[in-house]
Amino acid sequence: MDLGLVPPSDAFPDADDPGPDPASGLRLVVCSACLLLQLGPTAPSAPETPIAVDSQTALDHARASVARLVEDEGIAPGARFAAYDSGHGCSWAPFLQEAGLEEADATGAGDVDVLVDVHHLMHDEDLDAVVGRHAARLAPGGVLVAEVFHGRPLVTRTLVDTIRHGHFTYLTLLAAEPLLARHGLVVTRAQEVPSYGGSLLLTARRASEDPVVDPGVAEVREGERRDGLADVAALQGFGTRGRVVARAFREHLEDLRDRGRTVAGYGAPSKAPVLLALARVDRDLLPFTCDLSPAKTGRRIAGTSVPIRSVDDLLAARPSDVVLLTWDLVDEVSAQLAARSAGTGWAPRIYVPLPEPREVSLPTWPGDRNALRQNAPHEQAP
Repeated sequence: MDLGLVPPSDAFPDADDPGPDPASGLRLVVCSACLLLQLGPTAPSAPETPIAVDSQTALDHARASVARLVEDEGIAPGARFAAYDSGHGCSWAPFLQEAGLEEADATGAGDVDVLVDVHHLMHDEDLDAVVGRHAARLAPGGVLVAEVFHGRPLVTRTLVDTIRHGHFTYLTLLAAEPLLARHGLVVTRAQEVPSYGGSLLLTARRASEDPVVDPGVAEVREGERRDGLADVAALQGFGTRGRVVARAFREHLEDLRDRGRTVAGYGAPSKAPVLLALARVDRDLLPFTCDLSPAKTGRRIAGTSVPIRSVDDLLAARPSDVVLLTWDLVDEVSAQLAARSAGTGWAPRIYVPLPEPREVSLPTWPGDRNALRQNAPHEQAP
């Protein structure tokens, strides 16, 4: 899949910087031998990332994942752990410490009982080498825990904006099992989780220790096979579908503009430059977006002139439609906007571009998220 020239996703230029921004070819390829989804040969170096704000959704997921890990794997207080994360926030380390585990230096040597890698693997160009280093650090009886972007929803739900510079690999269980086996590890648990639009949470232990393998591993493996993840030809159709998604996004914004609707975005995630570049969306269709991170305020989405403002600016502007660029947080963002706009009479329509384009209304406040009214996938606002 060739996405064309795309700027680095972690670049957030100052809003008054006219550009042009550097851009490089972004291609996703699949290995016919090992089925690994990976970036093609052109990728720019990633600039420094402004500090993001951890979403409550991500924090809740991290806390629950650690609690489940401790229970399922029988990890006792005092066990030593090393935590590697993506650098974009929401480390599991605080929750592992709350559970009574003792942190070891993630950059140093020495055996650990638990090695946790949360969306760190994909940031290393040499995937085999980093897995080898992880395996070498495991103490006897130790467990490796890895959460990665899952190739299954990426392909089947056409999550085209998940592909970005700096994320070199996208794993499936079908690709992860032989990768781990080369380093003497066997997958003992596999669970599909909703974080970041669709991730895969794996645990692995040394094969030489003859660990028990949970039945969920076979279930995930068979699900991937049913969805064509073992078929290179099926994977190649992803590119065509990605362009359909981008075209639908642009057409929706054009329709809102033509009907005189006022529009703003919510969120400035690292995935935004990819979607906006592929859809050829700029400030004429999306006048601004907002973000909770103060470090991003006053900047713009790379490759565009779309400025990033504060959430207060969004509330003051009161657009009729809000485009949710952080579409994987639709429930959380809708609840936040409902709370902050309560009593003001502002009730925008929320457009969620992925995985299925749809419009939603803010939930009533106070109330629960079940009050969120979801309309037909392509229903237009009046």
